[in-house]
Amino acid sequence: MLAVVALMVIFRVPMVWIEGIALTITAFFFLTMTWLNLHGIAHGAGVWPSLLWGGLVYLLAYILLPPKQAYTFAWRYYLLLLLGGLVALQYDRNPDALEGEQLSDTLQILLSNLGYLWVSRVLVAFGLRAEADRAQALQMQKLVDTDALTGCLSRRRFLEELRQLLERGEEGALILFDLDNFKQINDTYGHPTGDLVLMRSVKRILHNLREEDRLGRLGGEEFGVLLPGVGLEEAAQLAERLRRALEAPGSEGPNATASFGVTLFRKHDSVGELFDRADRALYEAKQAGKNRVICSPI
Repeated sequence: MLAVVALMVIFRVPMVWIEGIALTITAFFFLTMTWLNLHGIAHGAGVWPSLLWGGLVYLLAYILLPPKQAYTFAWRYYLLLLLGGLVALQYDRNPDALEGEQLSDTLQILLSNLGYLWVSRVLVAFGLRAEADRAQALQMQKLVDTDALTGCLSRRRFLEELRQLLERGEEGALILFDLDNFKQINDTYGHPTGDLVLMRSVKRILHNLREEDRLGRLGGEEFGVLLPGVGLEEAAQLAERLRRALEAPGSEGPNATASFGVTLFRKHDSVGELFDRADRALYEAKQAGKNRVICSPI
């Protein structure tokens, strides 16, 4: 087995194949040893010490396979061991051998493997529970980190990512934007239509962002964009592109425009100071007539 695994590693065979081959060789070895031992017991032999390690097959299955597959493999393995063992016991058997100590040895082998099978079932149950707990934890984390309506970052997660950028001293820019006259859209067309406008706006914004950029919903119709490694001029150009994307006509609800405030990270900025500058620029854009981009002075 070691030679086969070594060759597979040398030739860069996928790890999942290596694990499968290792498990198959181990299972075949112990099946063969068990059948031969049971055949020997039928002729007066005792239990071979090597079979004390037979539980490794069940343990390896649990380690190398997903929980449900591990248990399926385990009970099929035991079924093969049991059926093959019964054949081995009967094949050319000495009619006077399988009694007393020999019978005890046979039961010891078959029942110990049944015990290993039960233990593997317990391990699989714990594994499935752990998988469910991990999935639930991930789902809960996703609910905390993601805005339920639009799918972009929640306010808490957005602020956390901004705080991390500032703590690392990275350069970048922050854009705040607010949909213009959104309350009027809700009052005129209803909140379901307003939700469609929000989702459409987020979709258009994400289409224009890089993979490393972050979009967060800060509350209501207000959003923020984090642009790591971007200068003020580039951020202003992106904000203008986003503004044009949002004002373009669409089939999902009425047209909507947005006002933008842009600011650059400064050395030793706090989250509050950065937000204040971007918010003042956004307020100026609103006061100047909306649907425009205003940059905060560096």
